[in-house]
Amino acid sequence: MADILVFGAHPDDAEFGMGASMVKFARAGASVALCVLTRGEAGTFGTPEQREGEMRAAAEMLGGELEILSFHDCQIFDTYEARLRLAEAIRKFRPRLVFAPYHTNPSNHKDGGAHPDHTATGTIVRSATRYARFAGLKDARGEPWNAEHIIYYMVPRSRTPTLLNDVSPYMAEWESIARCHQSQMSLRDGKVLDGLRRFREAYGNLLGVAHAEGFLVEEPLVFDLPFFMSTSSQPGGVATAGAEKAGALPSPRS
Repeated sequence: MADILVFGAHPDDAEFGMGASMVKFARAGASVALCVLTRGEAGTFGTPEQREGEMRAAAEMLGGELEILSFHDCQIFDTYEARLRLAEAIRKFRPRLVFAPYHTNPSNHKDGGAHPDHTATGTIVRSATRYARFAGLKDARGEPWNAEHIIYYMVPRSRTPTLLNDVSPYMAEWESIARCHQSQMSLRDGKVLDGLRRFREAYGNLLGVAHAEGFLVEEPLVFDLPFFMSTSSQPGGVATAGAEKAGALPSPRS
């Protein structure tokens, strides 16, 4: 079981896309699990064996549980069978929060966030979260489970996040975990981490902090008057904004 279940299509997706938030959640006492669909077999850098080792090292450093599925890189499609497999993962971990790459990205072919596997994973997760709660769906193994929220990372460049999470104090630890994916450090002419930092700086600027990670939520969120009335909710405030302050982050399970 886990408080938070993060889906990624490839071995580095979760760490590169929302890794500092995962660190923050874990250090706050929430249990975090990663479910990775492929071993990055079609990638330019690194072998599947190497990339599996890297993601296991990253999960160990985070302190999260890791589940590796047997999808194939560049062959992730929204099918009934795929929905069942992810629904089974949700039933296994029984999370309160489910994170996935955003399901729609109209950006160009050079934008790594717009990889078809990313959007397909988000689409499958959206359906699988629903499937997981259907007691009559006997094709899916495990007891039914109703996750409370789906939150999407890998926000398209054309969208403004609906949630921002201040991760400024966790950037150094995030970078150490991201560097576990050593085979991918050659991406972007060796400047992949520089680009990922700039994204977090841009989101942090929206919030008035040094670094933030952005998310999209499609469901209505409960209006929390004390949060909106507090000075700490304003840009530059001491408290965190984003998923936690919106009431989305659960308290640690006993």
